[in-house]
Amino acid sequence: MSSQATVDSGSLLTPEAMLAASTERTGLSDFGDPSFREGLDLLLSDIRMLDLDSACAQASAYRIGQSLDTRALAVQGFKARPEVLKSAIRQPIVIAGLVRSGTTALHLLMSLDPQFQGPEHWLTVYPMPRPPRDTWDDIPGYCAEKTALDAFLAMSPEAADDHMMTAEGIEESLFILGSSFASNMWPSMWNVPNYDRWYRDRDDTDSYRWLADVLRLIGADDDRRWLLKNPTDLFSLEEVLNVFPDAMVIQTHRDPVDAMPSVSNLIFSARRAFCGDKADPADVGRREAEVWAQALARAEAVRAKSDNVFVDVEFRDFTRDQMTTIRSIYDQLGLALTAETAAAMQAWLDAHPRRAVQGAKHDPADFGLSKEGLAARFEAYRTRRGYV
Repeated sequence: MSSQATVDSGSLLTPEAMLAASTERTGLSDFGDPSFREGLDLLLSDIRMLDLDSACAQASAYRIGQSLDTRALAVQGFKARPEVLKSAIRQPIVIAGLVRSGTTALHLLMSLDPQFQGPEHWLTVYPMPRPPRDTWDDIPGYCAEKTALDAFLAMSPEAADDHMMTAEGIEESLFILGSSFASNMWPSMWNVPNYDRWYRDRDDTDSYRWLADVLRLIGADDDRRWLLKNPTDLFSLEEVLNVFPDAMVIQTHRDPVDAMPSVSNLIFSARRAFCGDKADPADVGRREAEVWAQALARAEAVRAKSDNVFVDVEFRDFTRDQMTTIRSIYDQLGLALTAETAAAMQAWLDAHPRRAVQGAKHDPADFGLSKEGLAARFEAYRTRRGYV
């Protein structure tokens, strides 16, 4: 690596440079409660140690800078509409589960129900009270994110297939949580061991309070029920329920022996985008297997002592008959599924037929894993769910 690339990486990825660059882009210098700096500083310190080449350093600065911009825009929104911070979020529905267990498709299907609201992708990047839909094409934030997302999906069509992301479509909570700078998103994108240890050991309640406040801002003029999704909520389920004490949780399930190679492939794709040839598939496999085993165990412990409503959805059942699964979920949650909504869901399913899968798509050995090792690591969960 050239010395110039090293200088670029070091100068770009300091907290001072990142904050100054965000202020230059947005014209905003108030990032809210300064406690977010602990996570930001630790994250950037770890990334600088990776000694990224210039292109990866630029990509990393762009991605982290985007979350700083999001944070400053949210704080500006809170100042403009301080009353929203007092509004209640009642009985949100939270979809959580192992990555690659059907959370995205379930979230998209349920978002077709007009009784729910969710954070649209562009509003997780440019938070503001949700404007009327027919005005979005005239809003710079929407146009900028649509252009950026379309360009990204053109370069990474697998992301379009996996996530079906659009600027105007519903998005998971992870992007908003990222702007708290205490989020599983960041150690998924870079090998940042010091940050990762800090994140996994902390009480995440403040991050979910930040999420709740940003949701209040986005839904300032909308009193519909919130529909949220974030697989990593399993890891922090206690904190989720601290902030949303009457939440109803849909937990999706899939045999980790089948899911983990696909999870690892997804995360490795993100690592390569930001780390280039420094991305190590074996490191990704090790970390993801460890984190998700911990997440599933933590979620089970929280559920054992909780009075909240939980609905369990098996991936194999959902993929076999989506609408029967949807009707079961609605029955268990006491929700009304209208004929119009059911028809809209079926039309979406008809337009997005499930791709046939012939055996395992990814080899666990590609990520330093083995079926035997995964079976042993997830033994308790697999036994409880009947996968053995």
